[in-house]
Amino acid sequence: MENQVNKSLVIYVCNHGFAYDAMKEARKVGARGGTILHGRSSISHEKAKFFGLSLHPEKDMLFIVVKENQREAVMKALCDKYGVTSEARGLCFSLKVSDAIGFSFEPLELEHENE
Repeated sequence: MENQVNKSLVIYVCNHGFAYDAMKEARKVGARGGTILHGRSSISHEKAKFFGLSLHPEKDMLFIVVKENQREAVMKALCDKYGVTSEARGLCFSLKVSDAIGFSFEPLELEHENE
């Protein structure tokens, strides 16, 4: 297996519509790309408030695989602008990646740079 051990999966969960902008913040600190999944909270309508905050049922989940030395910067970038106290109500955590195949962490060459 290639790319062993020194990678992390950053998982960011936010209200629907904020994940694309959050990904832009992550790119600013070195993340190459991510995958966004759309989902729905399992909270019933009766429990739509949590610690006085209204909870939105539609959620986005952003998954970003990063080098371990980028993990903290990416998580900070996501939560500084789109954290739990923002309208996005975003929260973030990471998991260690033990094995990975097919990931490249080389800098992306932008198309307009070749012209």
